[in-house]
Amino acid sequence: MASQGDLIKNFKKICICKSITQGSIMAAMAEGALSFEALRGKLRTGTGYCKARRCRPKIQGLVTEYKKNLEDISQP
Repeated sequence: MASQGDLIKNFKKICICKSITQGSIMAAMAEGALSFEALRGKLRTGTGYCKARRCRPKIQGLVTEYKKNLEDISQP
């Protein structure tokens, strides 16, 4: 079961202009969107008023962390 902190993170807005949450981004990454550009194509992140000036660093950080966790899991 997810902790309260994890649930709060899922609803945290990462892309404010398009109201895209961290949970949506994590779900898209689980489906294979493993770059900012792939997430932009799938969820339209970074296509709002600010043109990714506010959200791109956060999203790239999530992608980097997600990929690192995948590598850690796949290493014996």
